[in-house]
Amino acid sequence: MNTHPAPQPLRTGVLILAAGAGRRMGGRAKCLLEVQGHSLLQRTVGSVRSAGLHTPVLVLGHHAAEIQAHLSHWPEHLTPRHVVNPAPEDDPASSLHIGLHALGNDVQAVMVLLADQPLINAADIGAVLHAFQRRPPGCQVLVPMVNGVPGHPVMFDAAVRADLLAAPGSSLRQWRAAHPEATLAWVVDNPHHTRDLDTPEDLDTLARDTGWVCRWPEPAPGVNTDPVAG
Repeated sequence: MNTHPAPQPLRTGVLILAAGAGRRMGGRAKCLLEVQGHSLLQRTVGSVRSAGLHTPVLVLGHHAAEIQAHLSHWPEHLTPRHVVNPAPEDDPASSLHIGLHALGNDVQAVMVLLADQPLINAADIGAVLHAFQRRPPGCQVLVPMVNGVPGHPVMFDAAVRADLLAAPGSSLRQWRAAHPEATLAWVVDNPHHTRDLDTPEDLDTLARDTGWVCRWPEPAPGVNTDPVAG
């Protein structure tokens, strides 16, 4: 008989990174892609909430005005708090740092999701939470690993957050490389964790594999949706 008590739920801060330019997708805001009538962003935020987590912090950068216009139509109680990276090109880790600063100091763990992963659902998020709570002693970072490929969402403890914030420009990848003994490669057979949308071909494959109806929304009036140069 198992007499070990279940771990207490962690106070988990959630970040959704949506600052990218989407250049390989024609300079579009990928999180606004509509899948089965709902944007990827709506689906991701809904999955976070259905997994029992608080409304996440959304980190914007490129396409911030367009995404903010989209958020303006959401019910207030469902709208995620968002912060804007004013220079998303300057430093690949800058969006993560801006998001970490926006979280409360009482969080015990941080979960980071990407805004362009169409298959991530509440069960996937719950499985990551469960695995992190039952991680081995000394493990501070959990990364889903599918066929040798790292995926998302990733989770790490408050000490890692503090380390990253104490070293501007540092990335989670760099932290993991410096602390391999504290990183758990959580091996799973779930392609949801590594499936993302980078190109129009990825979108075609998603529609073919799932049968989902995928479409880009009409631009909001007065919002500049010109492709990002570069």
